Amino acid sequence: MNNNNSSVARFVVGIIGMVIFGVLLAINLIFWLIFSTMLGLFLPLTIVFAVFFILSGALMNSGLIRKKVIERLSRYMAELSVKNNVLAIDDMTSVTGFLPLQIRKDMRNLKRWDLSFDLYTDKNETTIMKGKTAYNQYLDAERQRMELAKEEAERQSRLRDPETATLEAFRGECAAAIDKIRAANLVLPDEEISNNLSALEITMKRILAHIENYPEKLPETRKLMNYHLPTTMRLIDKYCQYDTMEYKPGNVVAAKEDIEKALSAANEAFANFLENLYHEDTLDVTTDAEVLKKMFEKDGLTGKKFDL
Repeated sequence: MNNNNSSVARFVVGIIGMVIFGVLLAINLIFWLIFSTMLGLFLPLTIVFAVFFILSGALMNSGLIRKKVIERLSRYMAELSVKNNVLAIDDMTSVTGFLPLQIRKDMRNLKRWDLSFDLYTDKNETTIMKGKTAYNQYLDAERQRMELAKEEAERQSRLRDPETATLEAFRGECAAAIDKIRAANLVLPDEEISNNLSALEITMKRILAHIENYPEKLPETRKLMNYHLPTTMRLIDKYCQYDTMEYKPGNVVAAKEDIEKALSAANEAFANFLENLYHEDTLDVTTDAEVLKKMFEKDGLTGKKFDL
């Protein structure tokens, strides 16, 4: 392995250097003691040999340190291979016996020395990962987390602003209801109620989109949000609860049938509510269209007689 070869090379070169410069330093010191009058000649050589001796010792020590780090990194790779390539550093401590501080230091050395190990840590150094796939999954999750945190901060800001608080609260309640309807639809096998829930989800999305475009219509939604929607959601919750029961007595079966009928009626009611939201818009358009047609007739542009 290139990593190991590099550490061994450092260690060997350091040993050789220490031996060579150690011998030269010893010989120089002996001659210095014998020919003490030649201080000007032997002192510079002594300093040079001592410096290279120390540097060789440092090189040997760094090779030894790298070798131990590489051995630990190899152990991390082996443990991650049997742990789905992701492991908390505290768990890595449990299986290897290496302290978290040592593991974090090893991972920093991996980056600093550019060692060829496919290992990564998260931003807070709490998890160790093996392979680009696992690391990219972490990066994607981190980006999503940051985006959600940003969106939540913006939502809280809108909730604190009196001008946007009401619309933001409406948006949050609708989104929560839509998520709950979709979740219930995923677990309920009955086709009829599934169709009702799908239609209800679509209608709620359309109501939300319309109110976001026309926030001045928010007061019209008060009864819907304060009573109709919460009651509908409670019935959906209760239906899911009944559906998961292994034994369903007669009264539970009857209650489920009642809820199915109620949800069918709710679908119609919510659809009518949505249609009513568009009523003023369509009324204005119809009126404008009729006036325009009469003007064309009056000016003789349509070939029809104008009727006062």
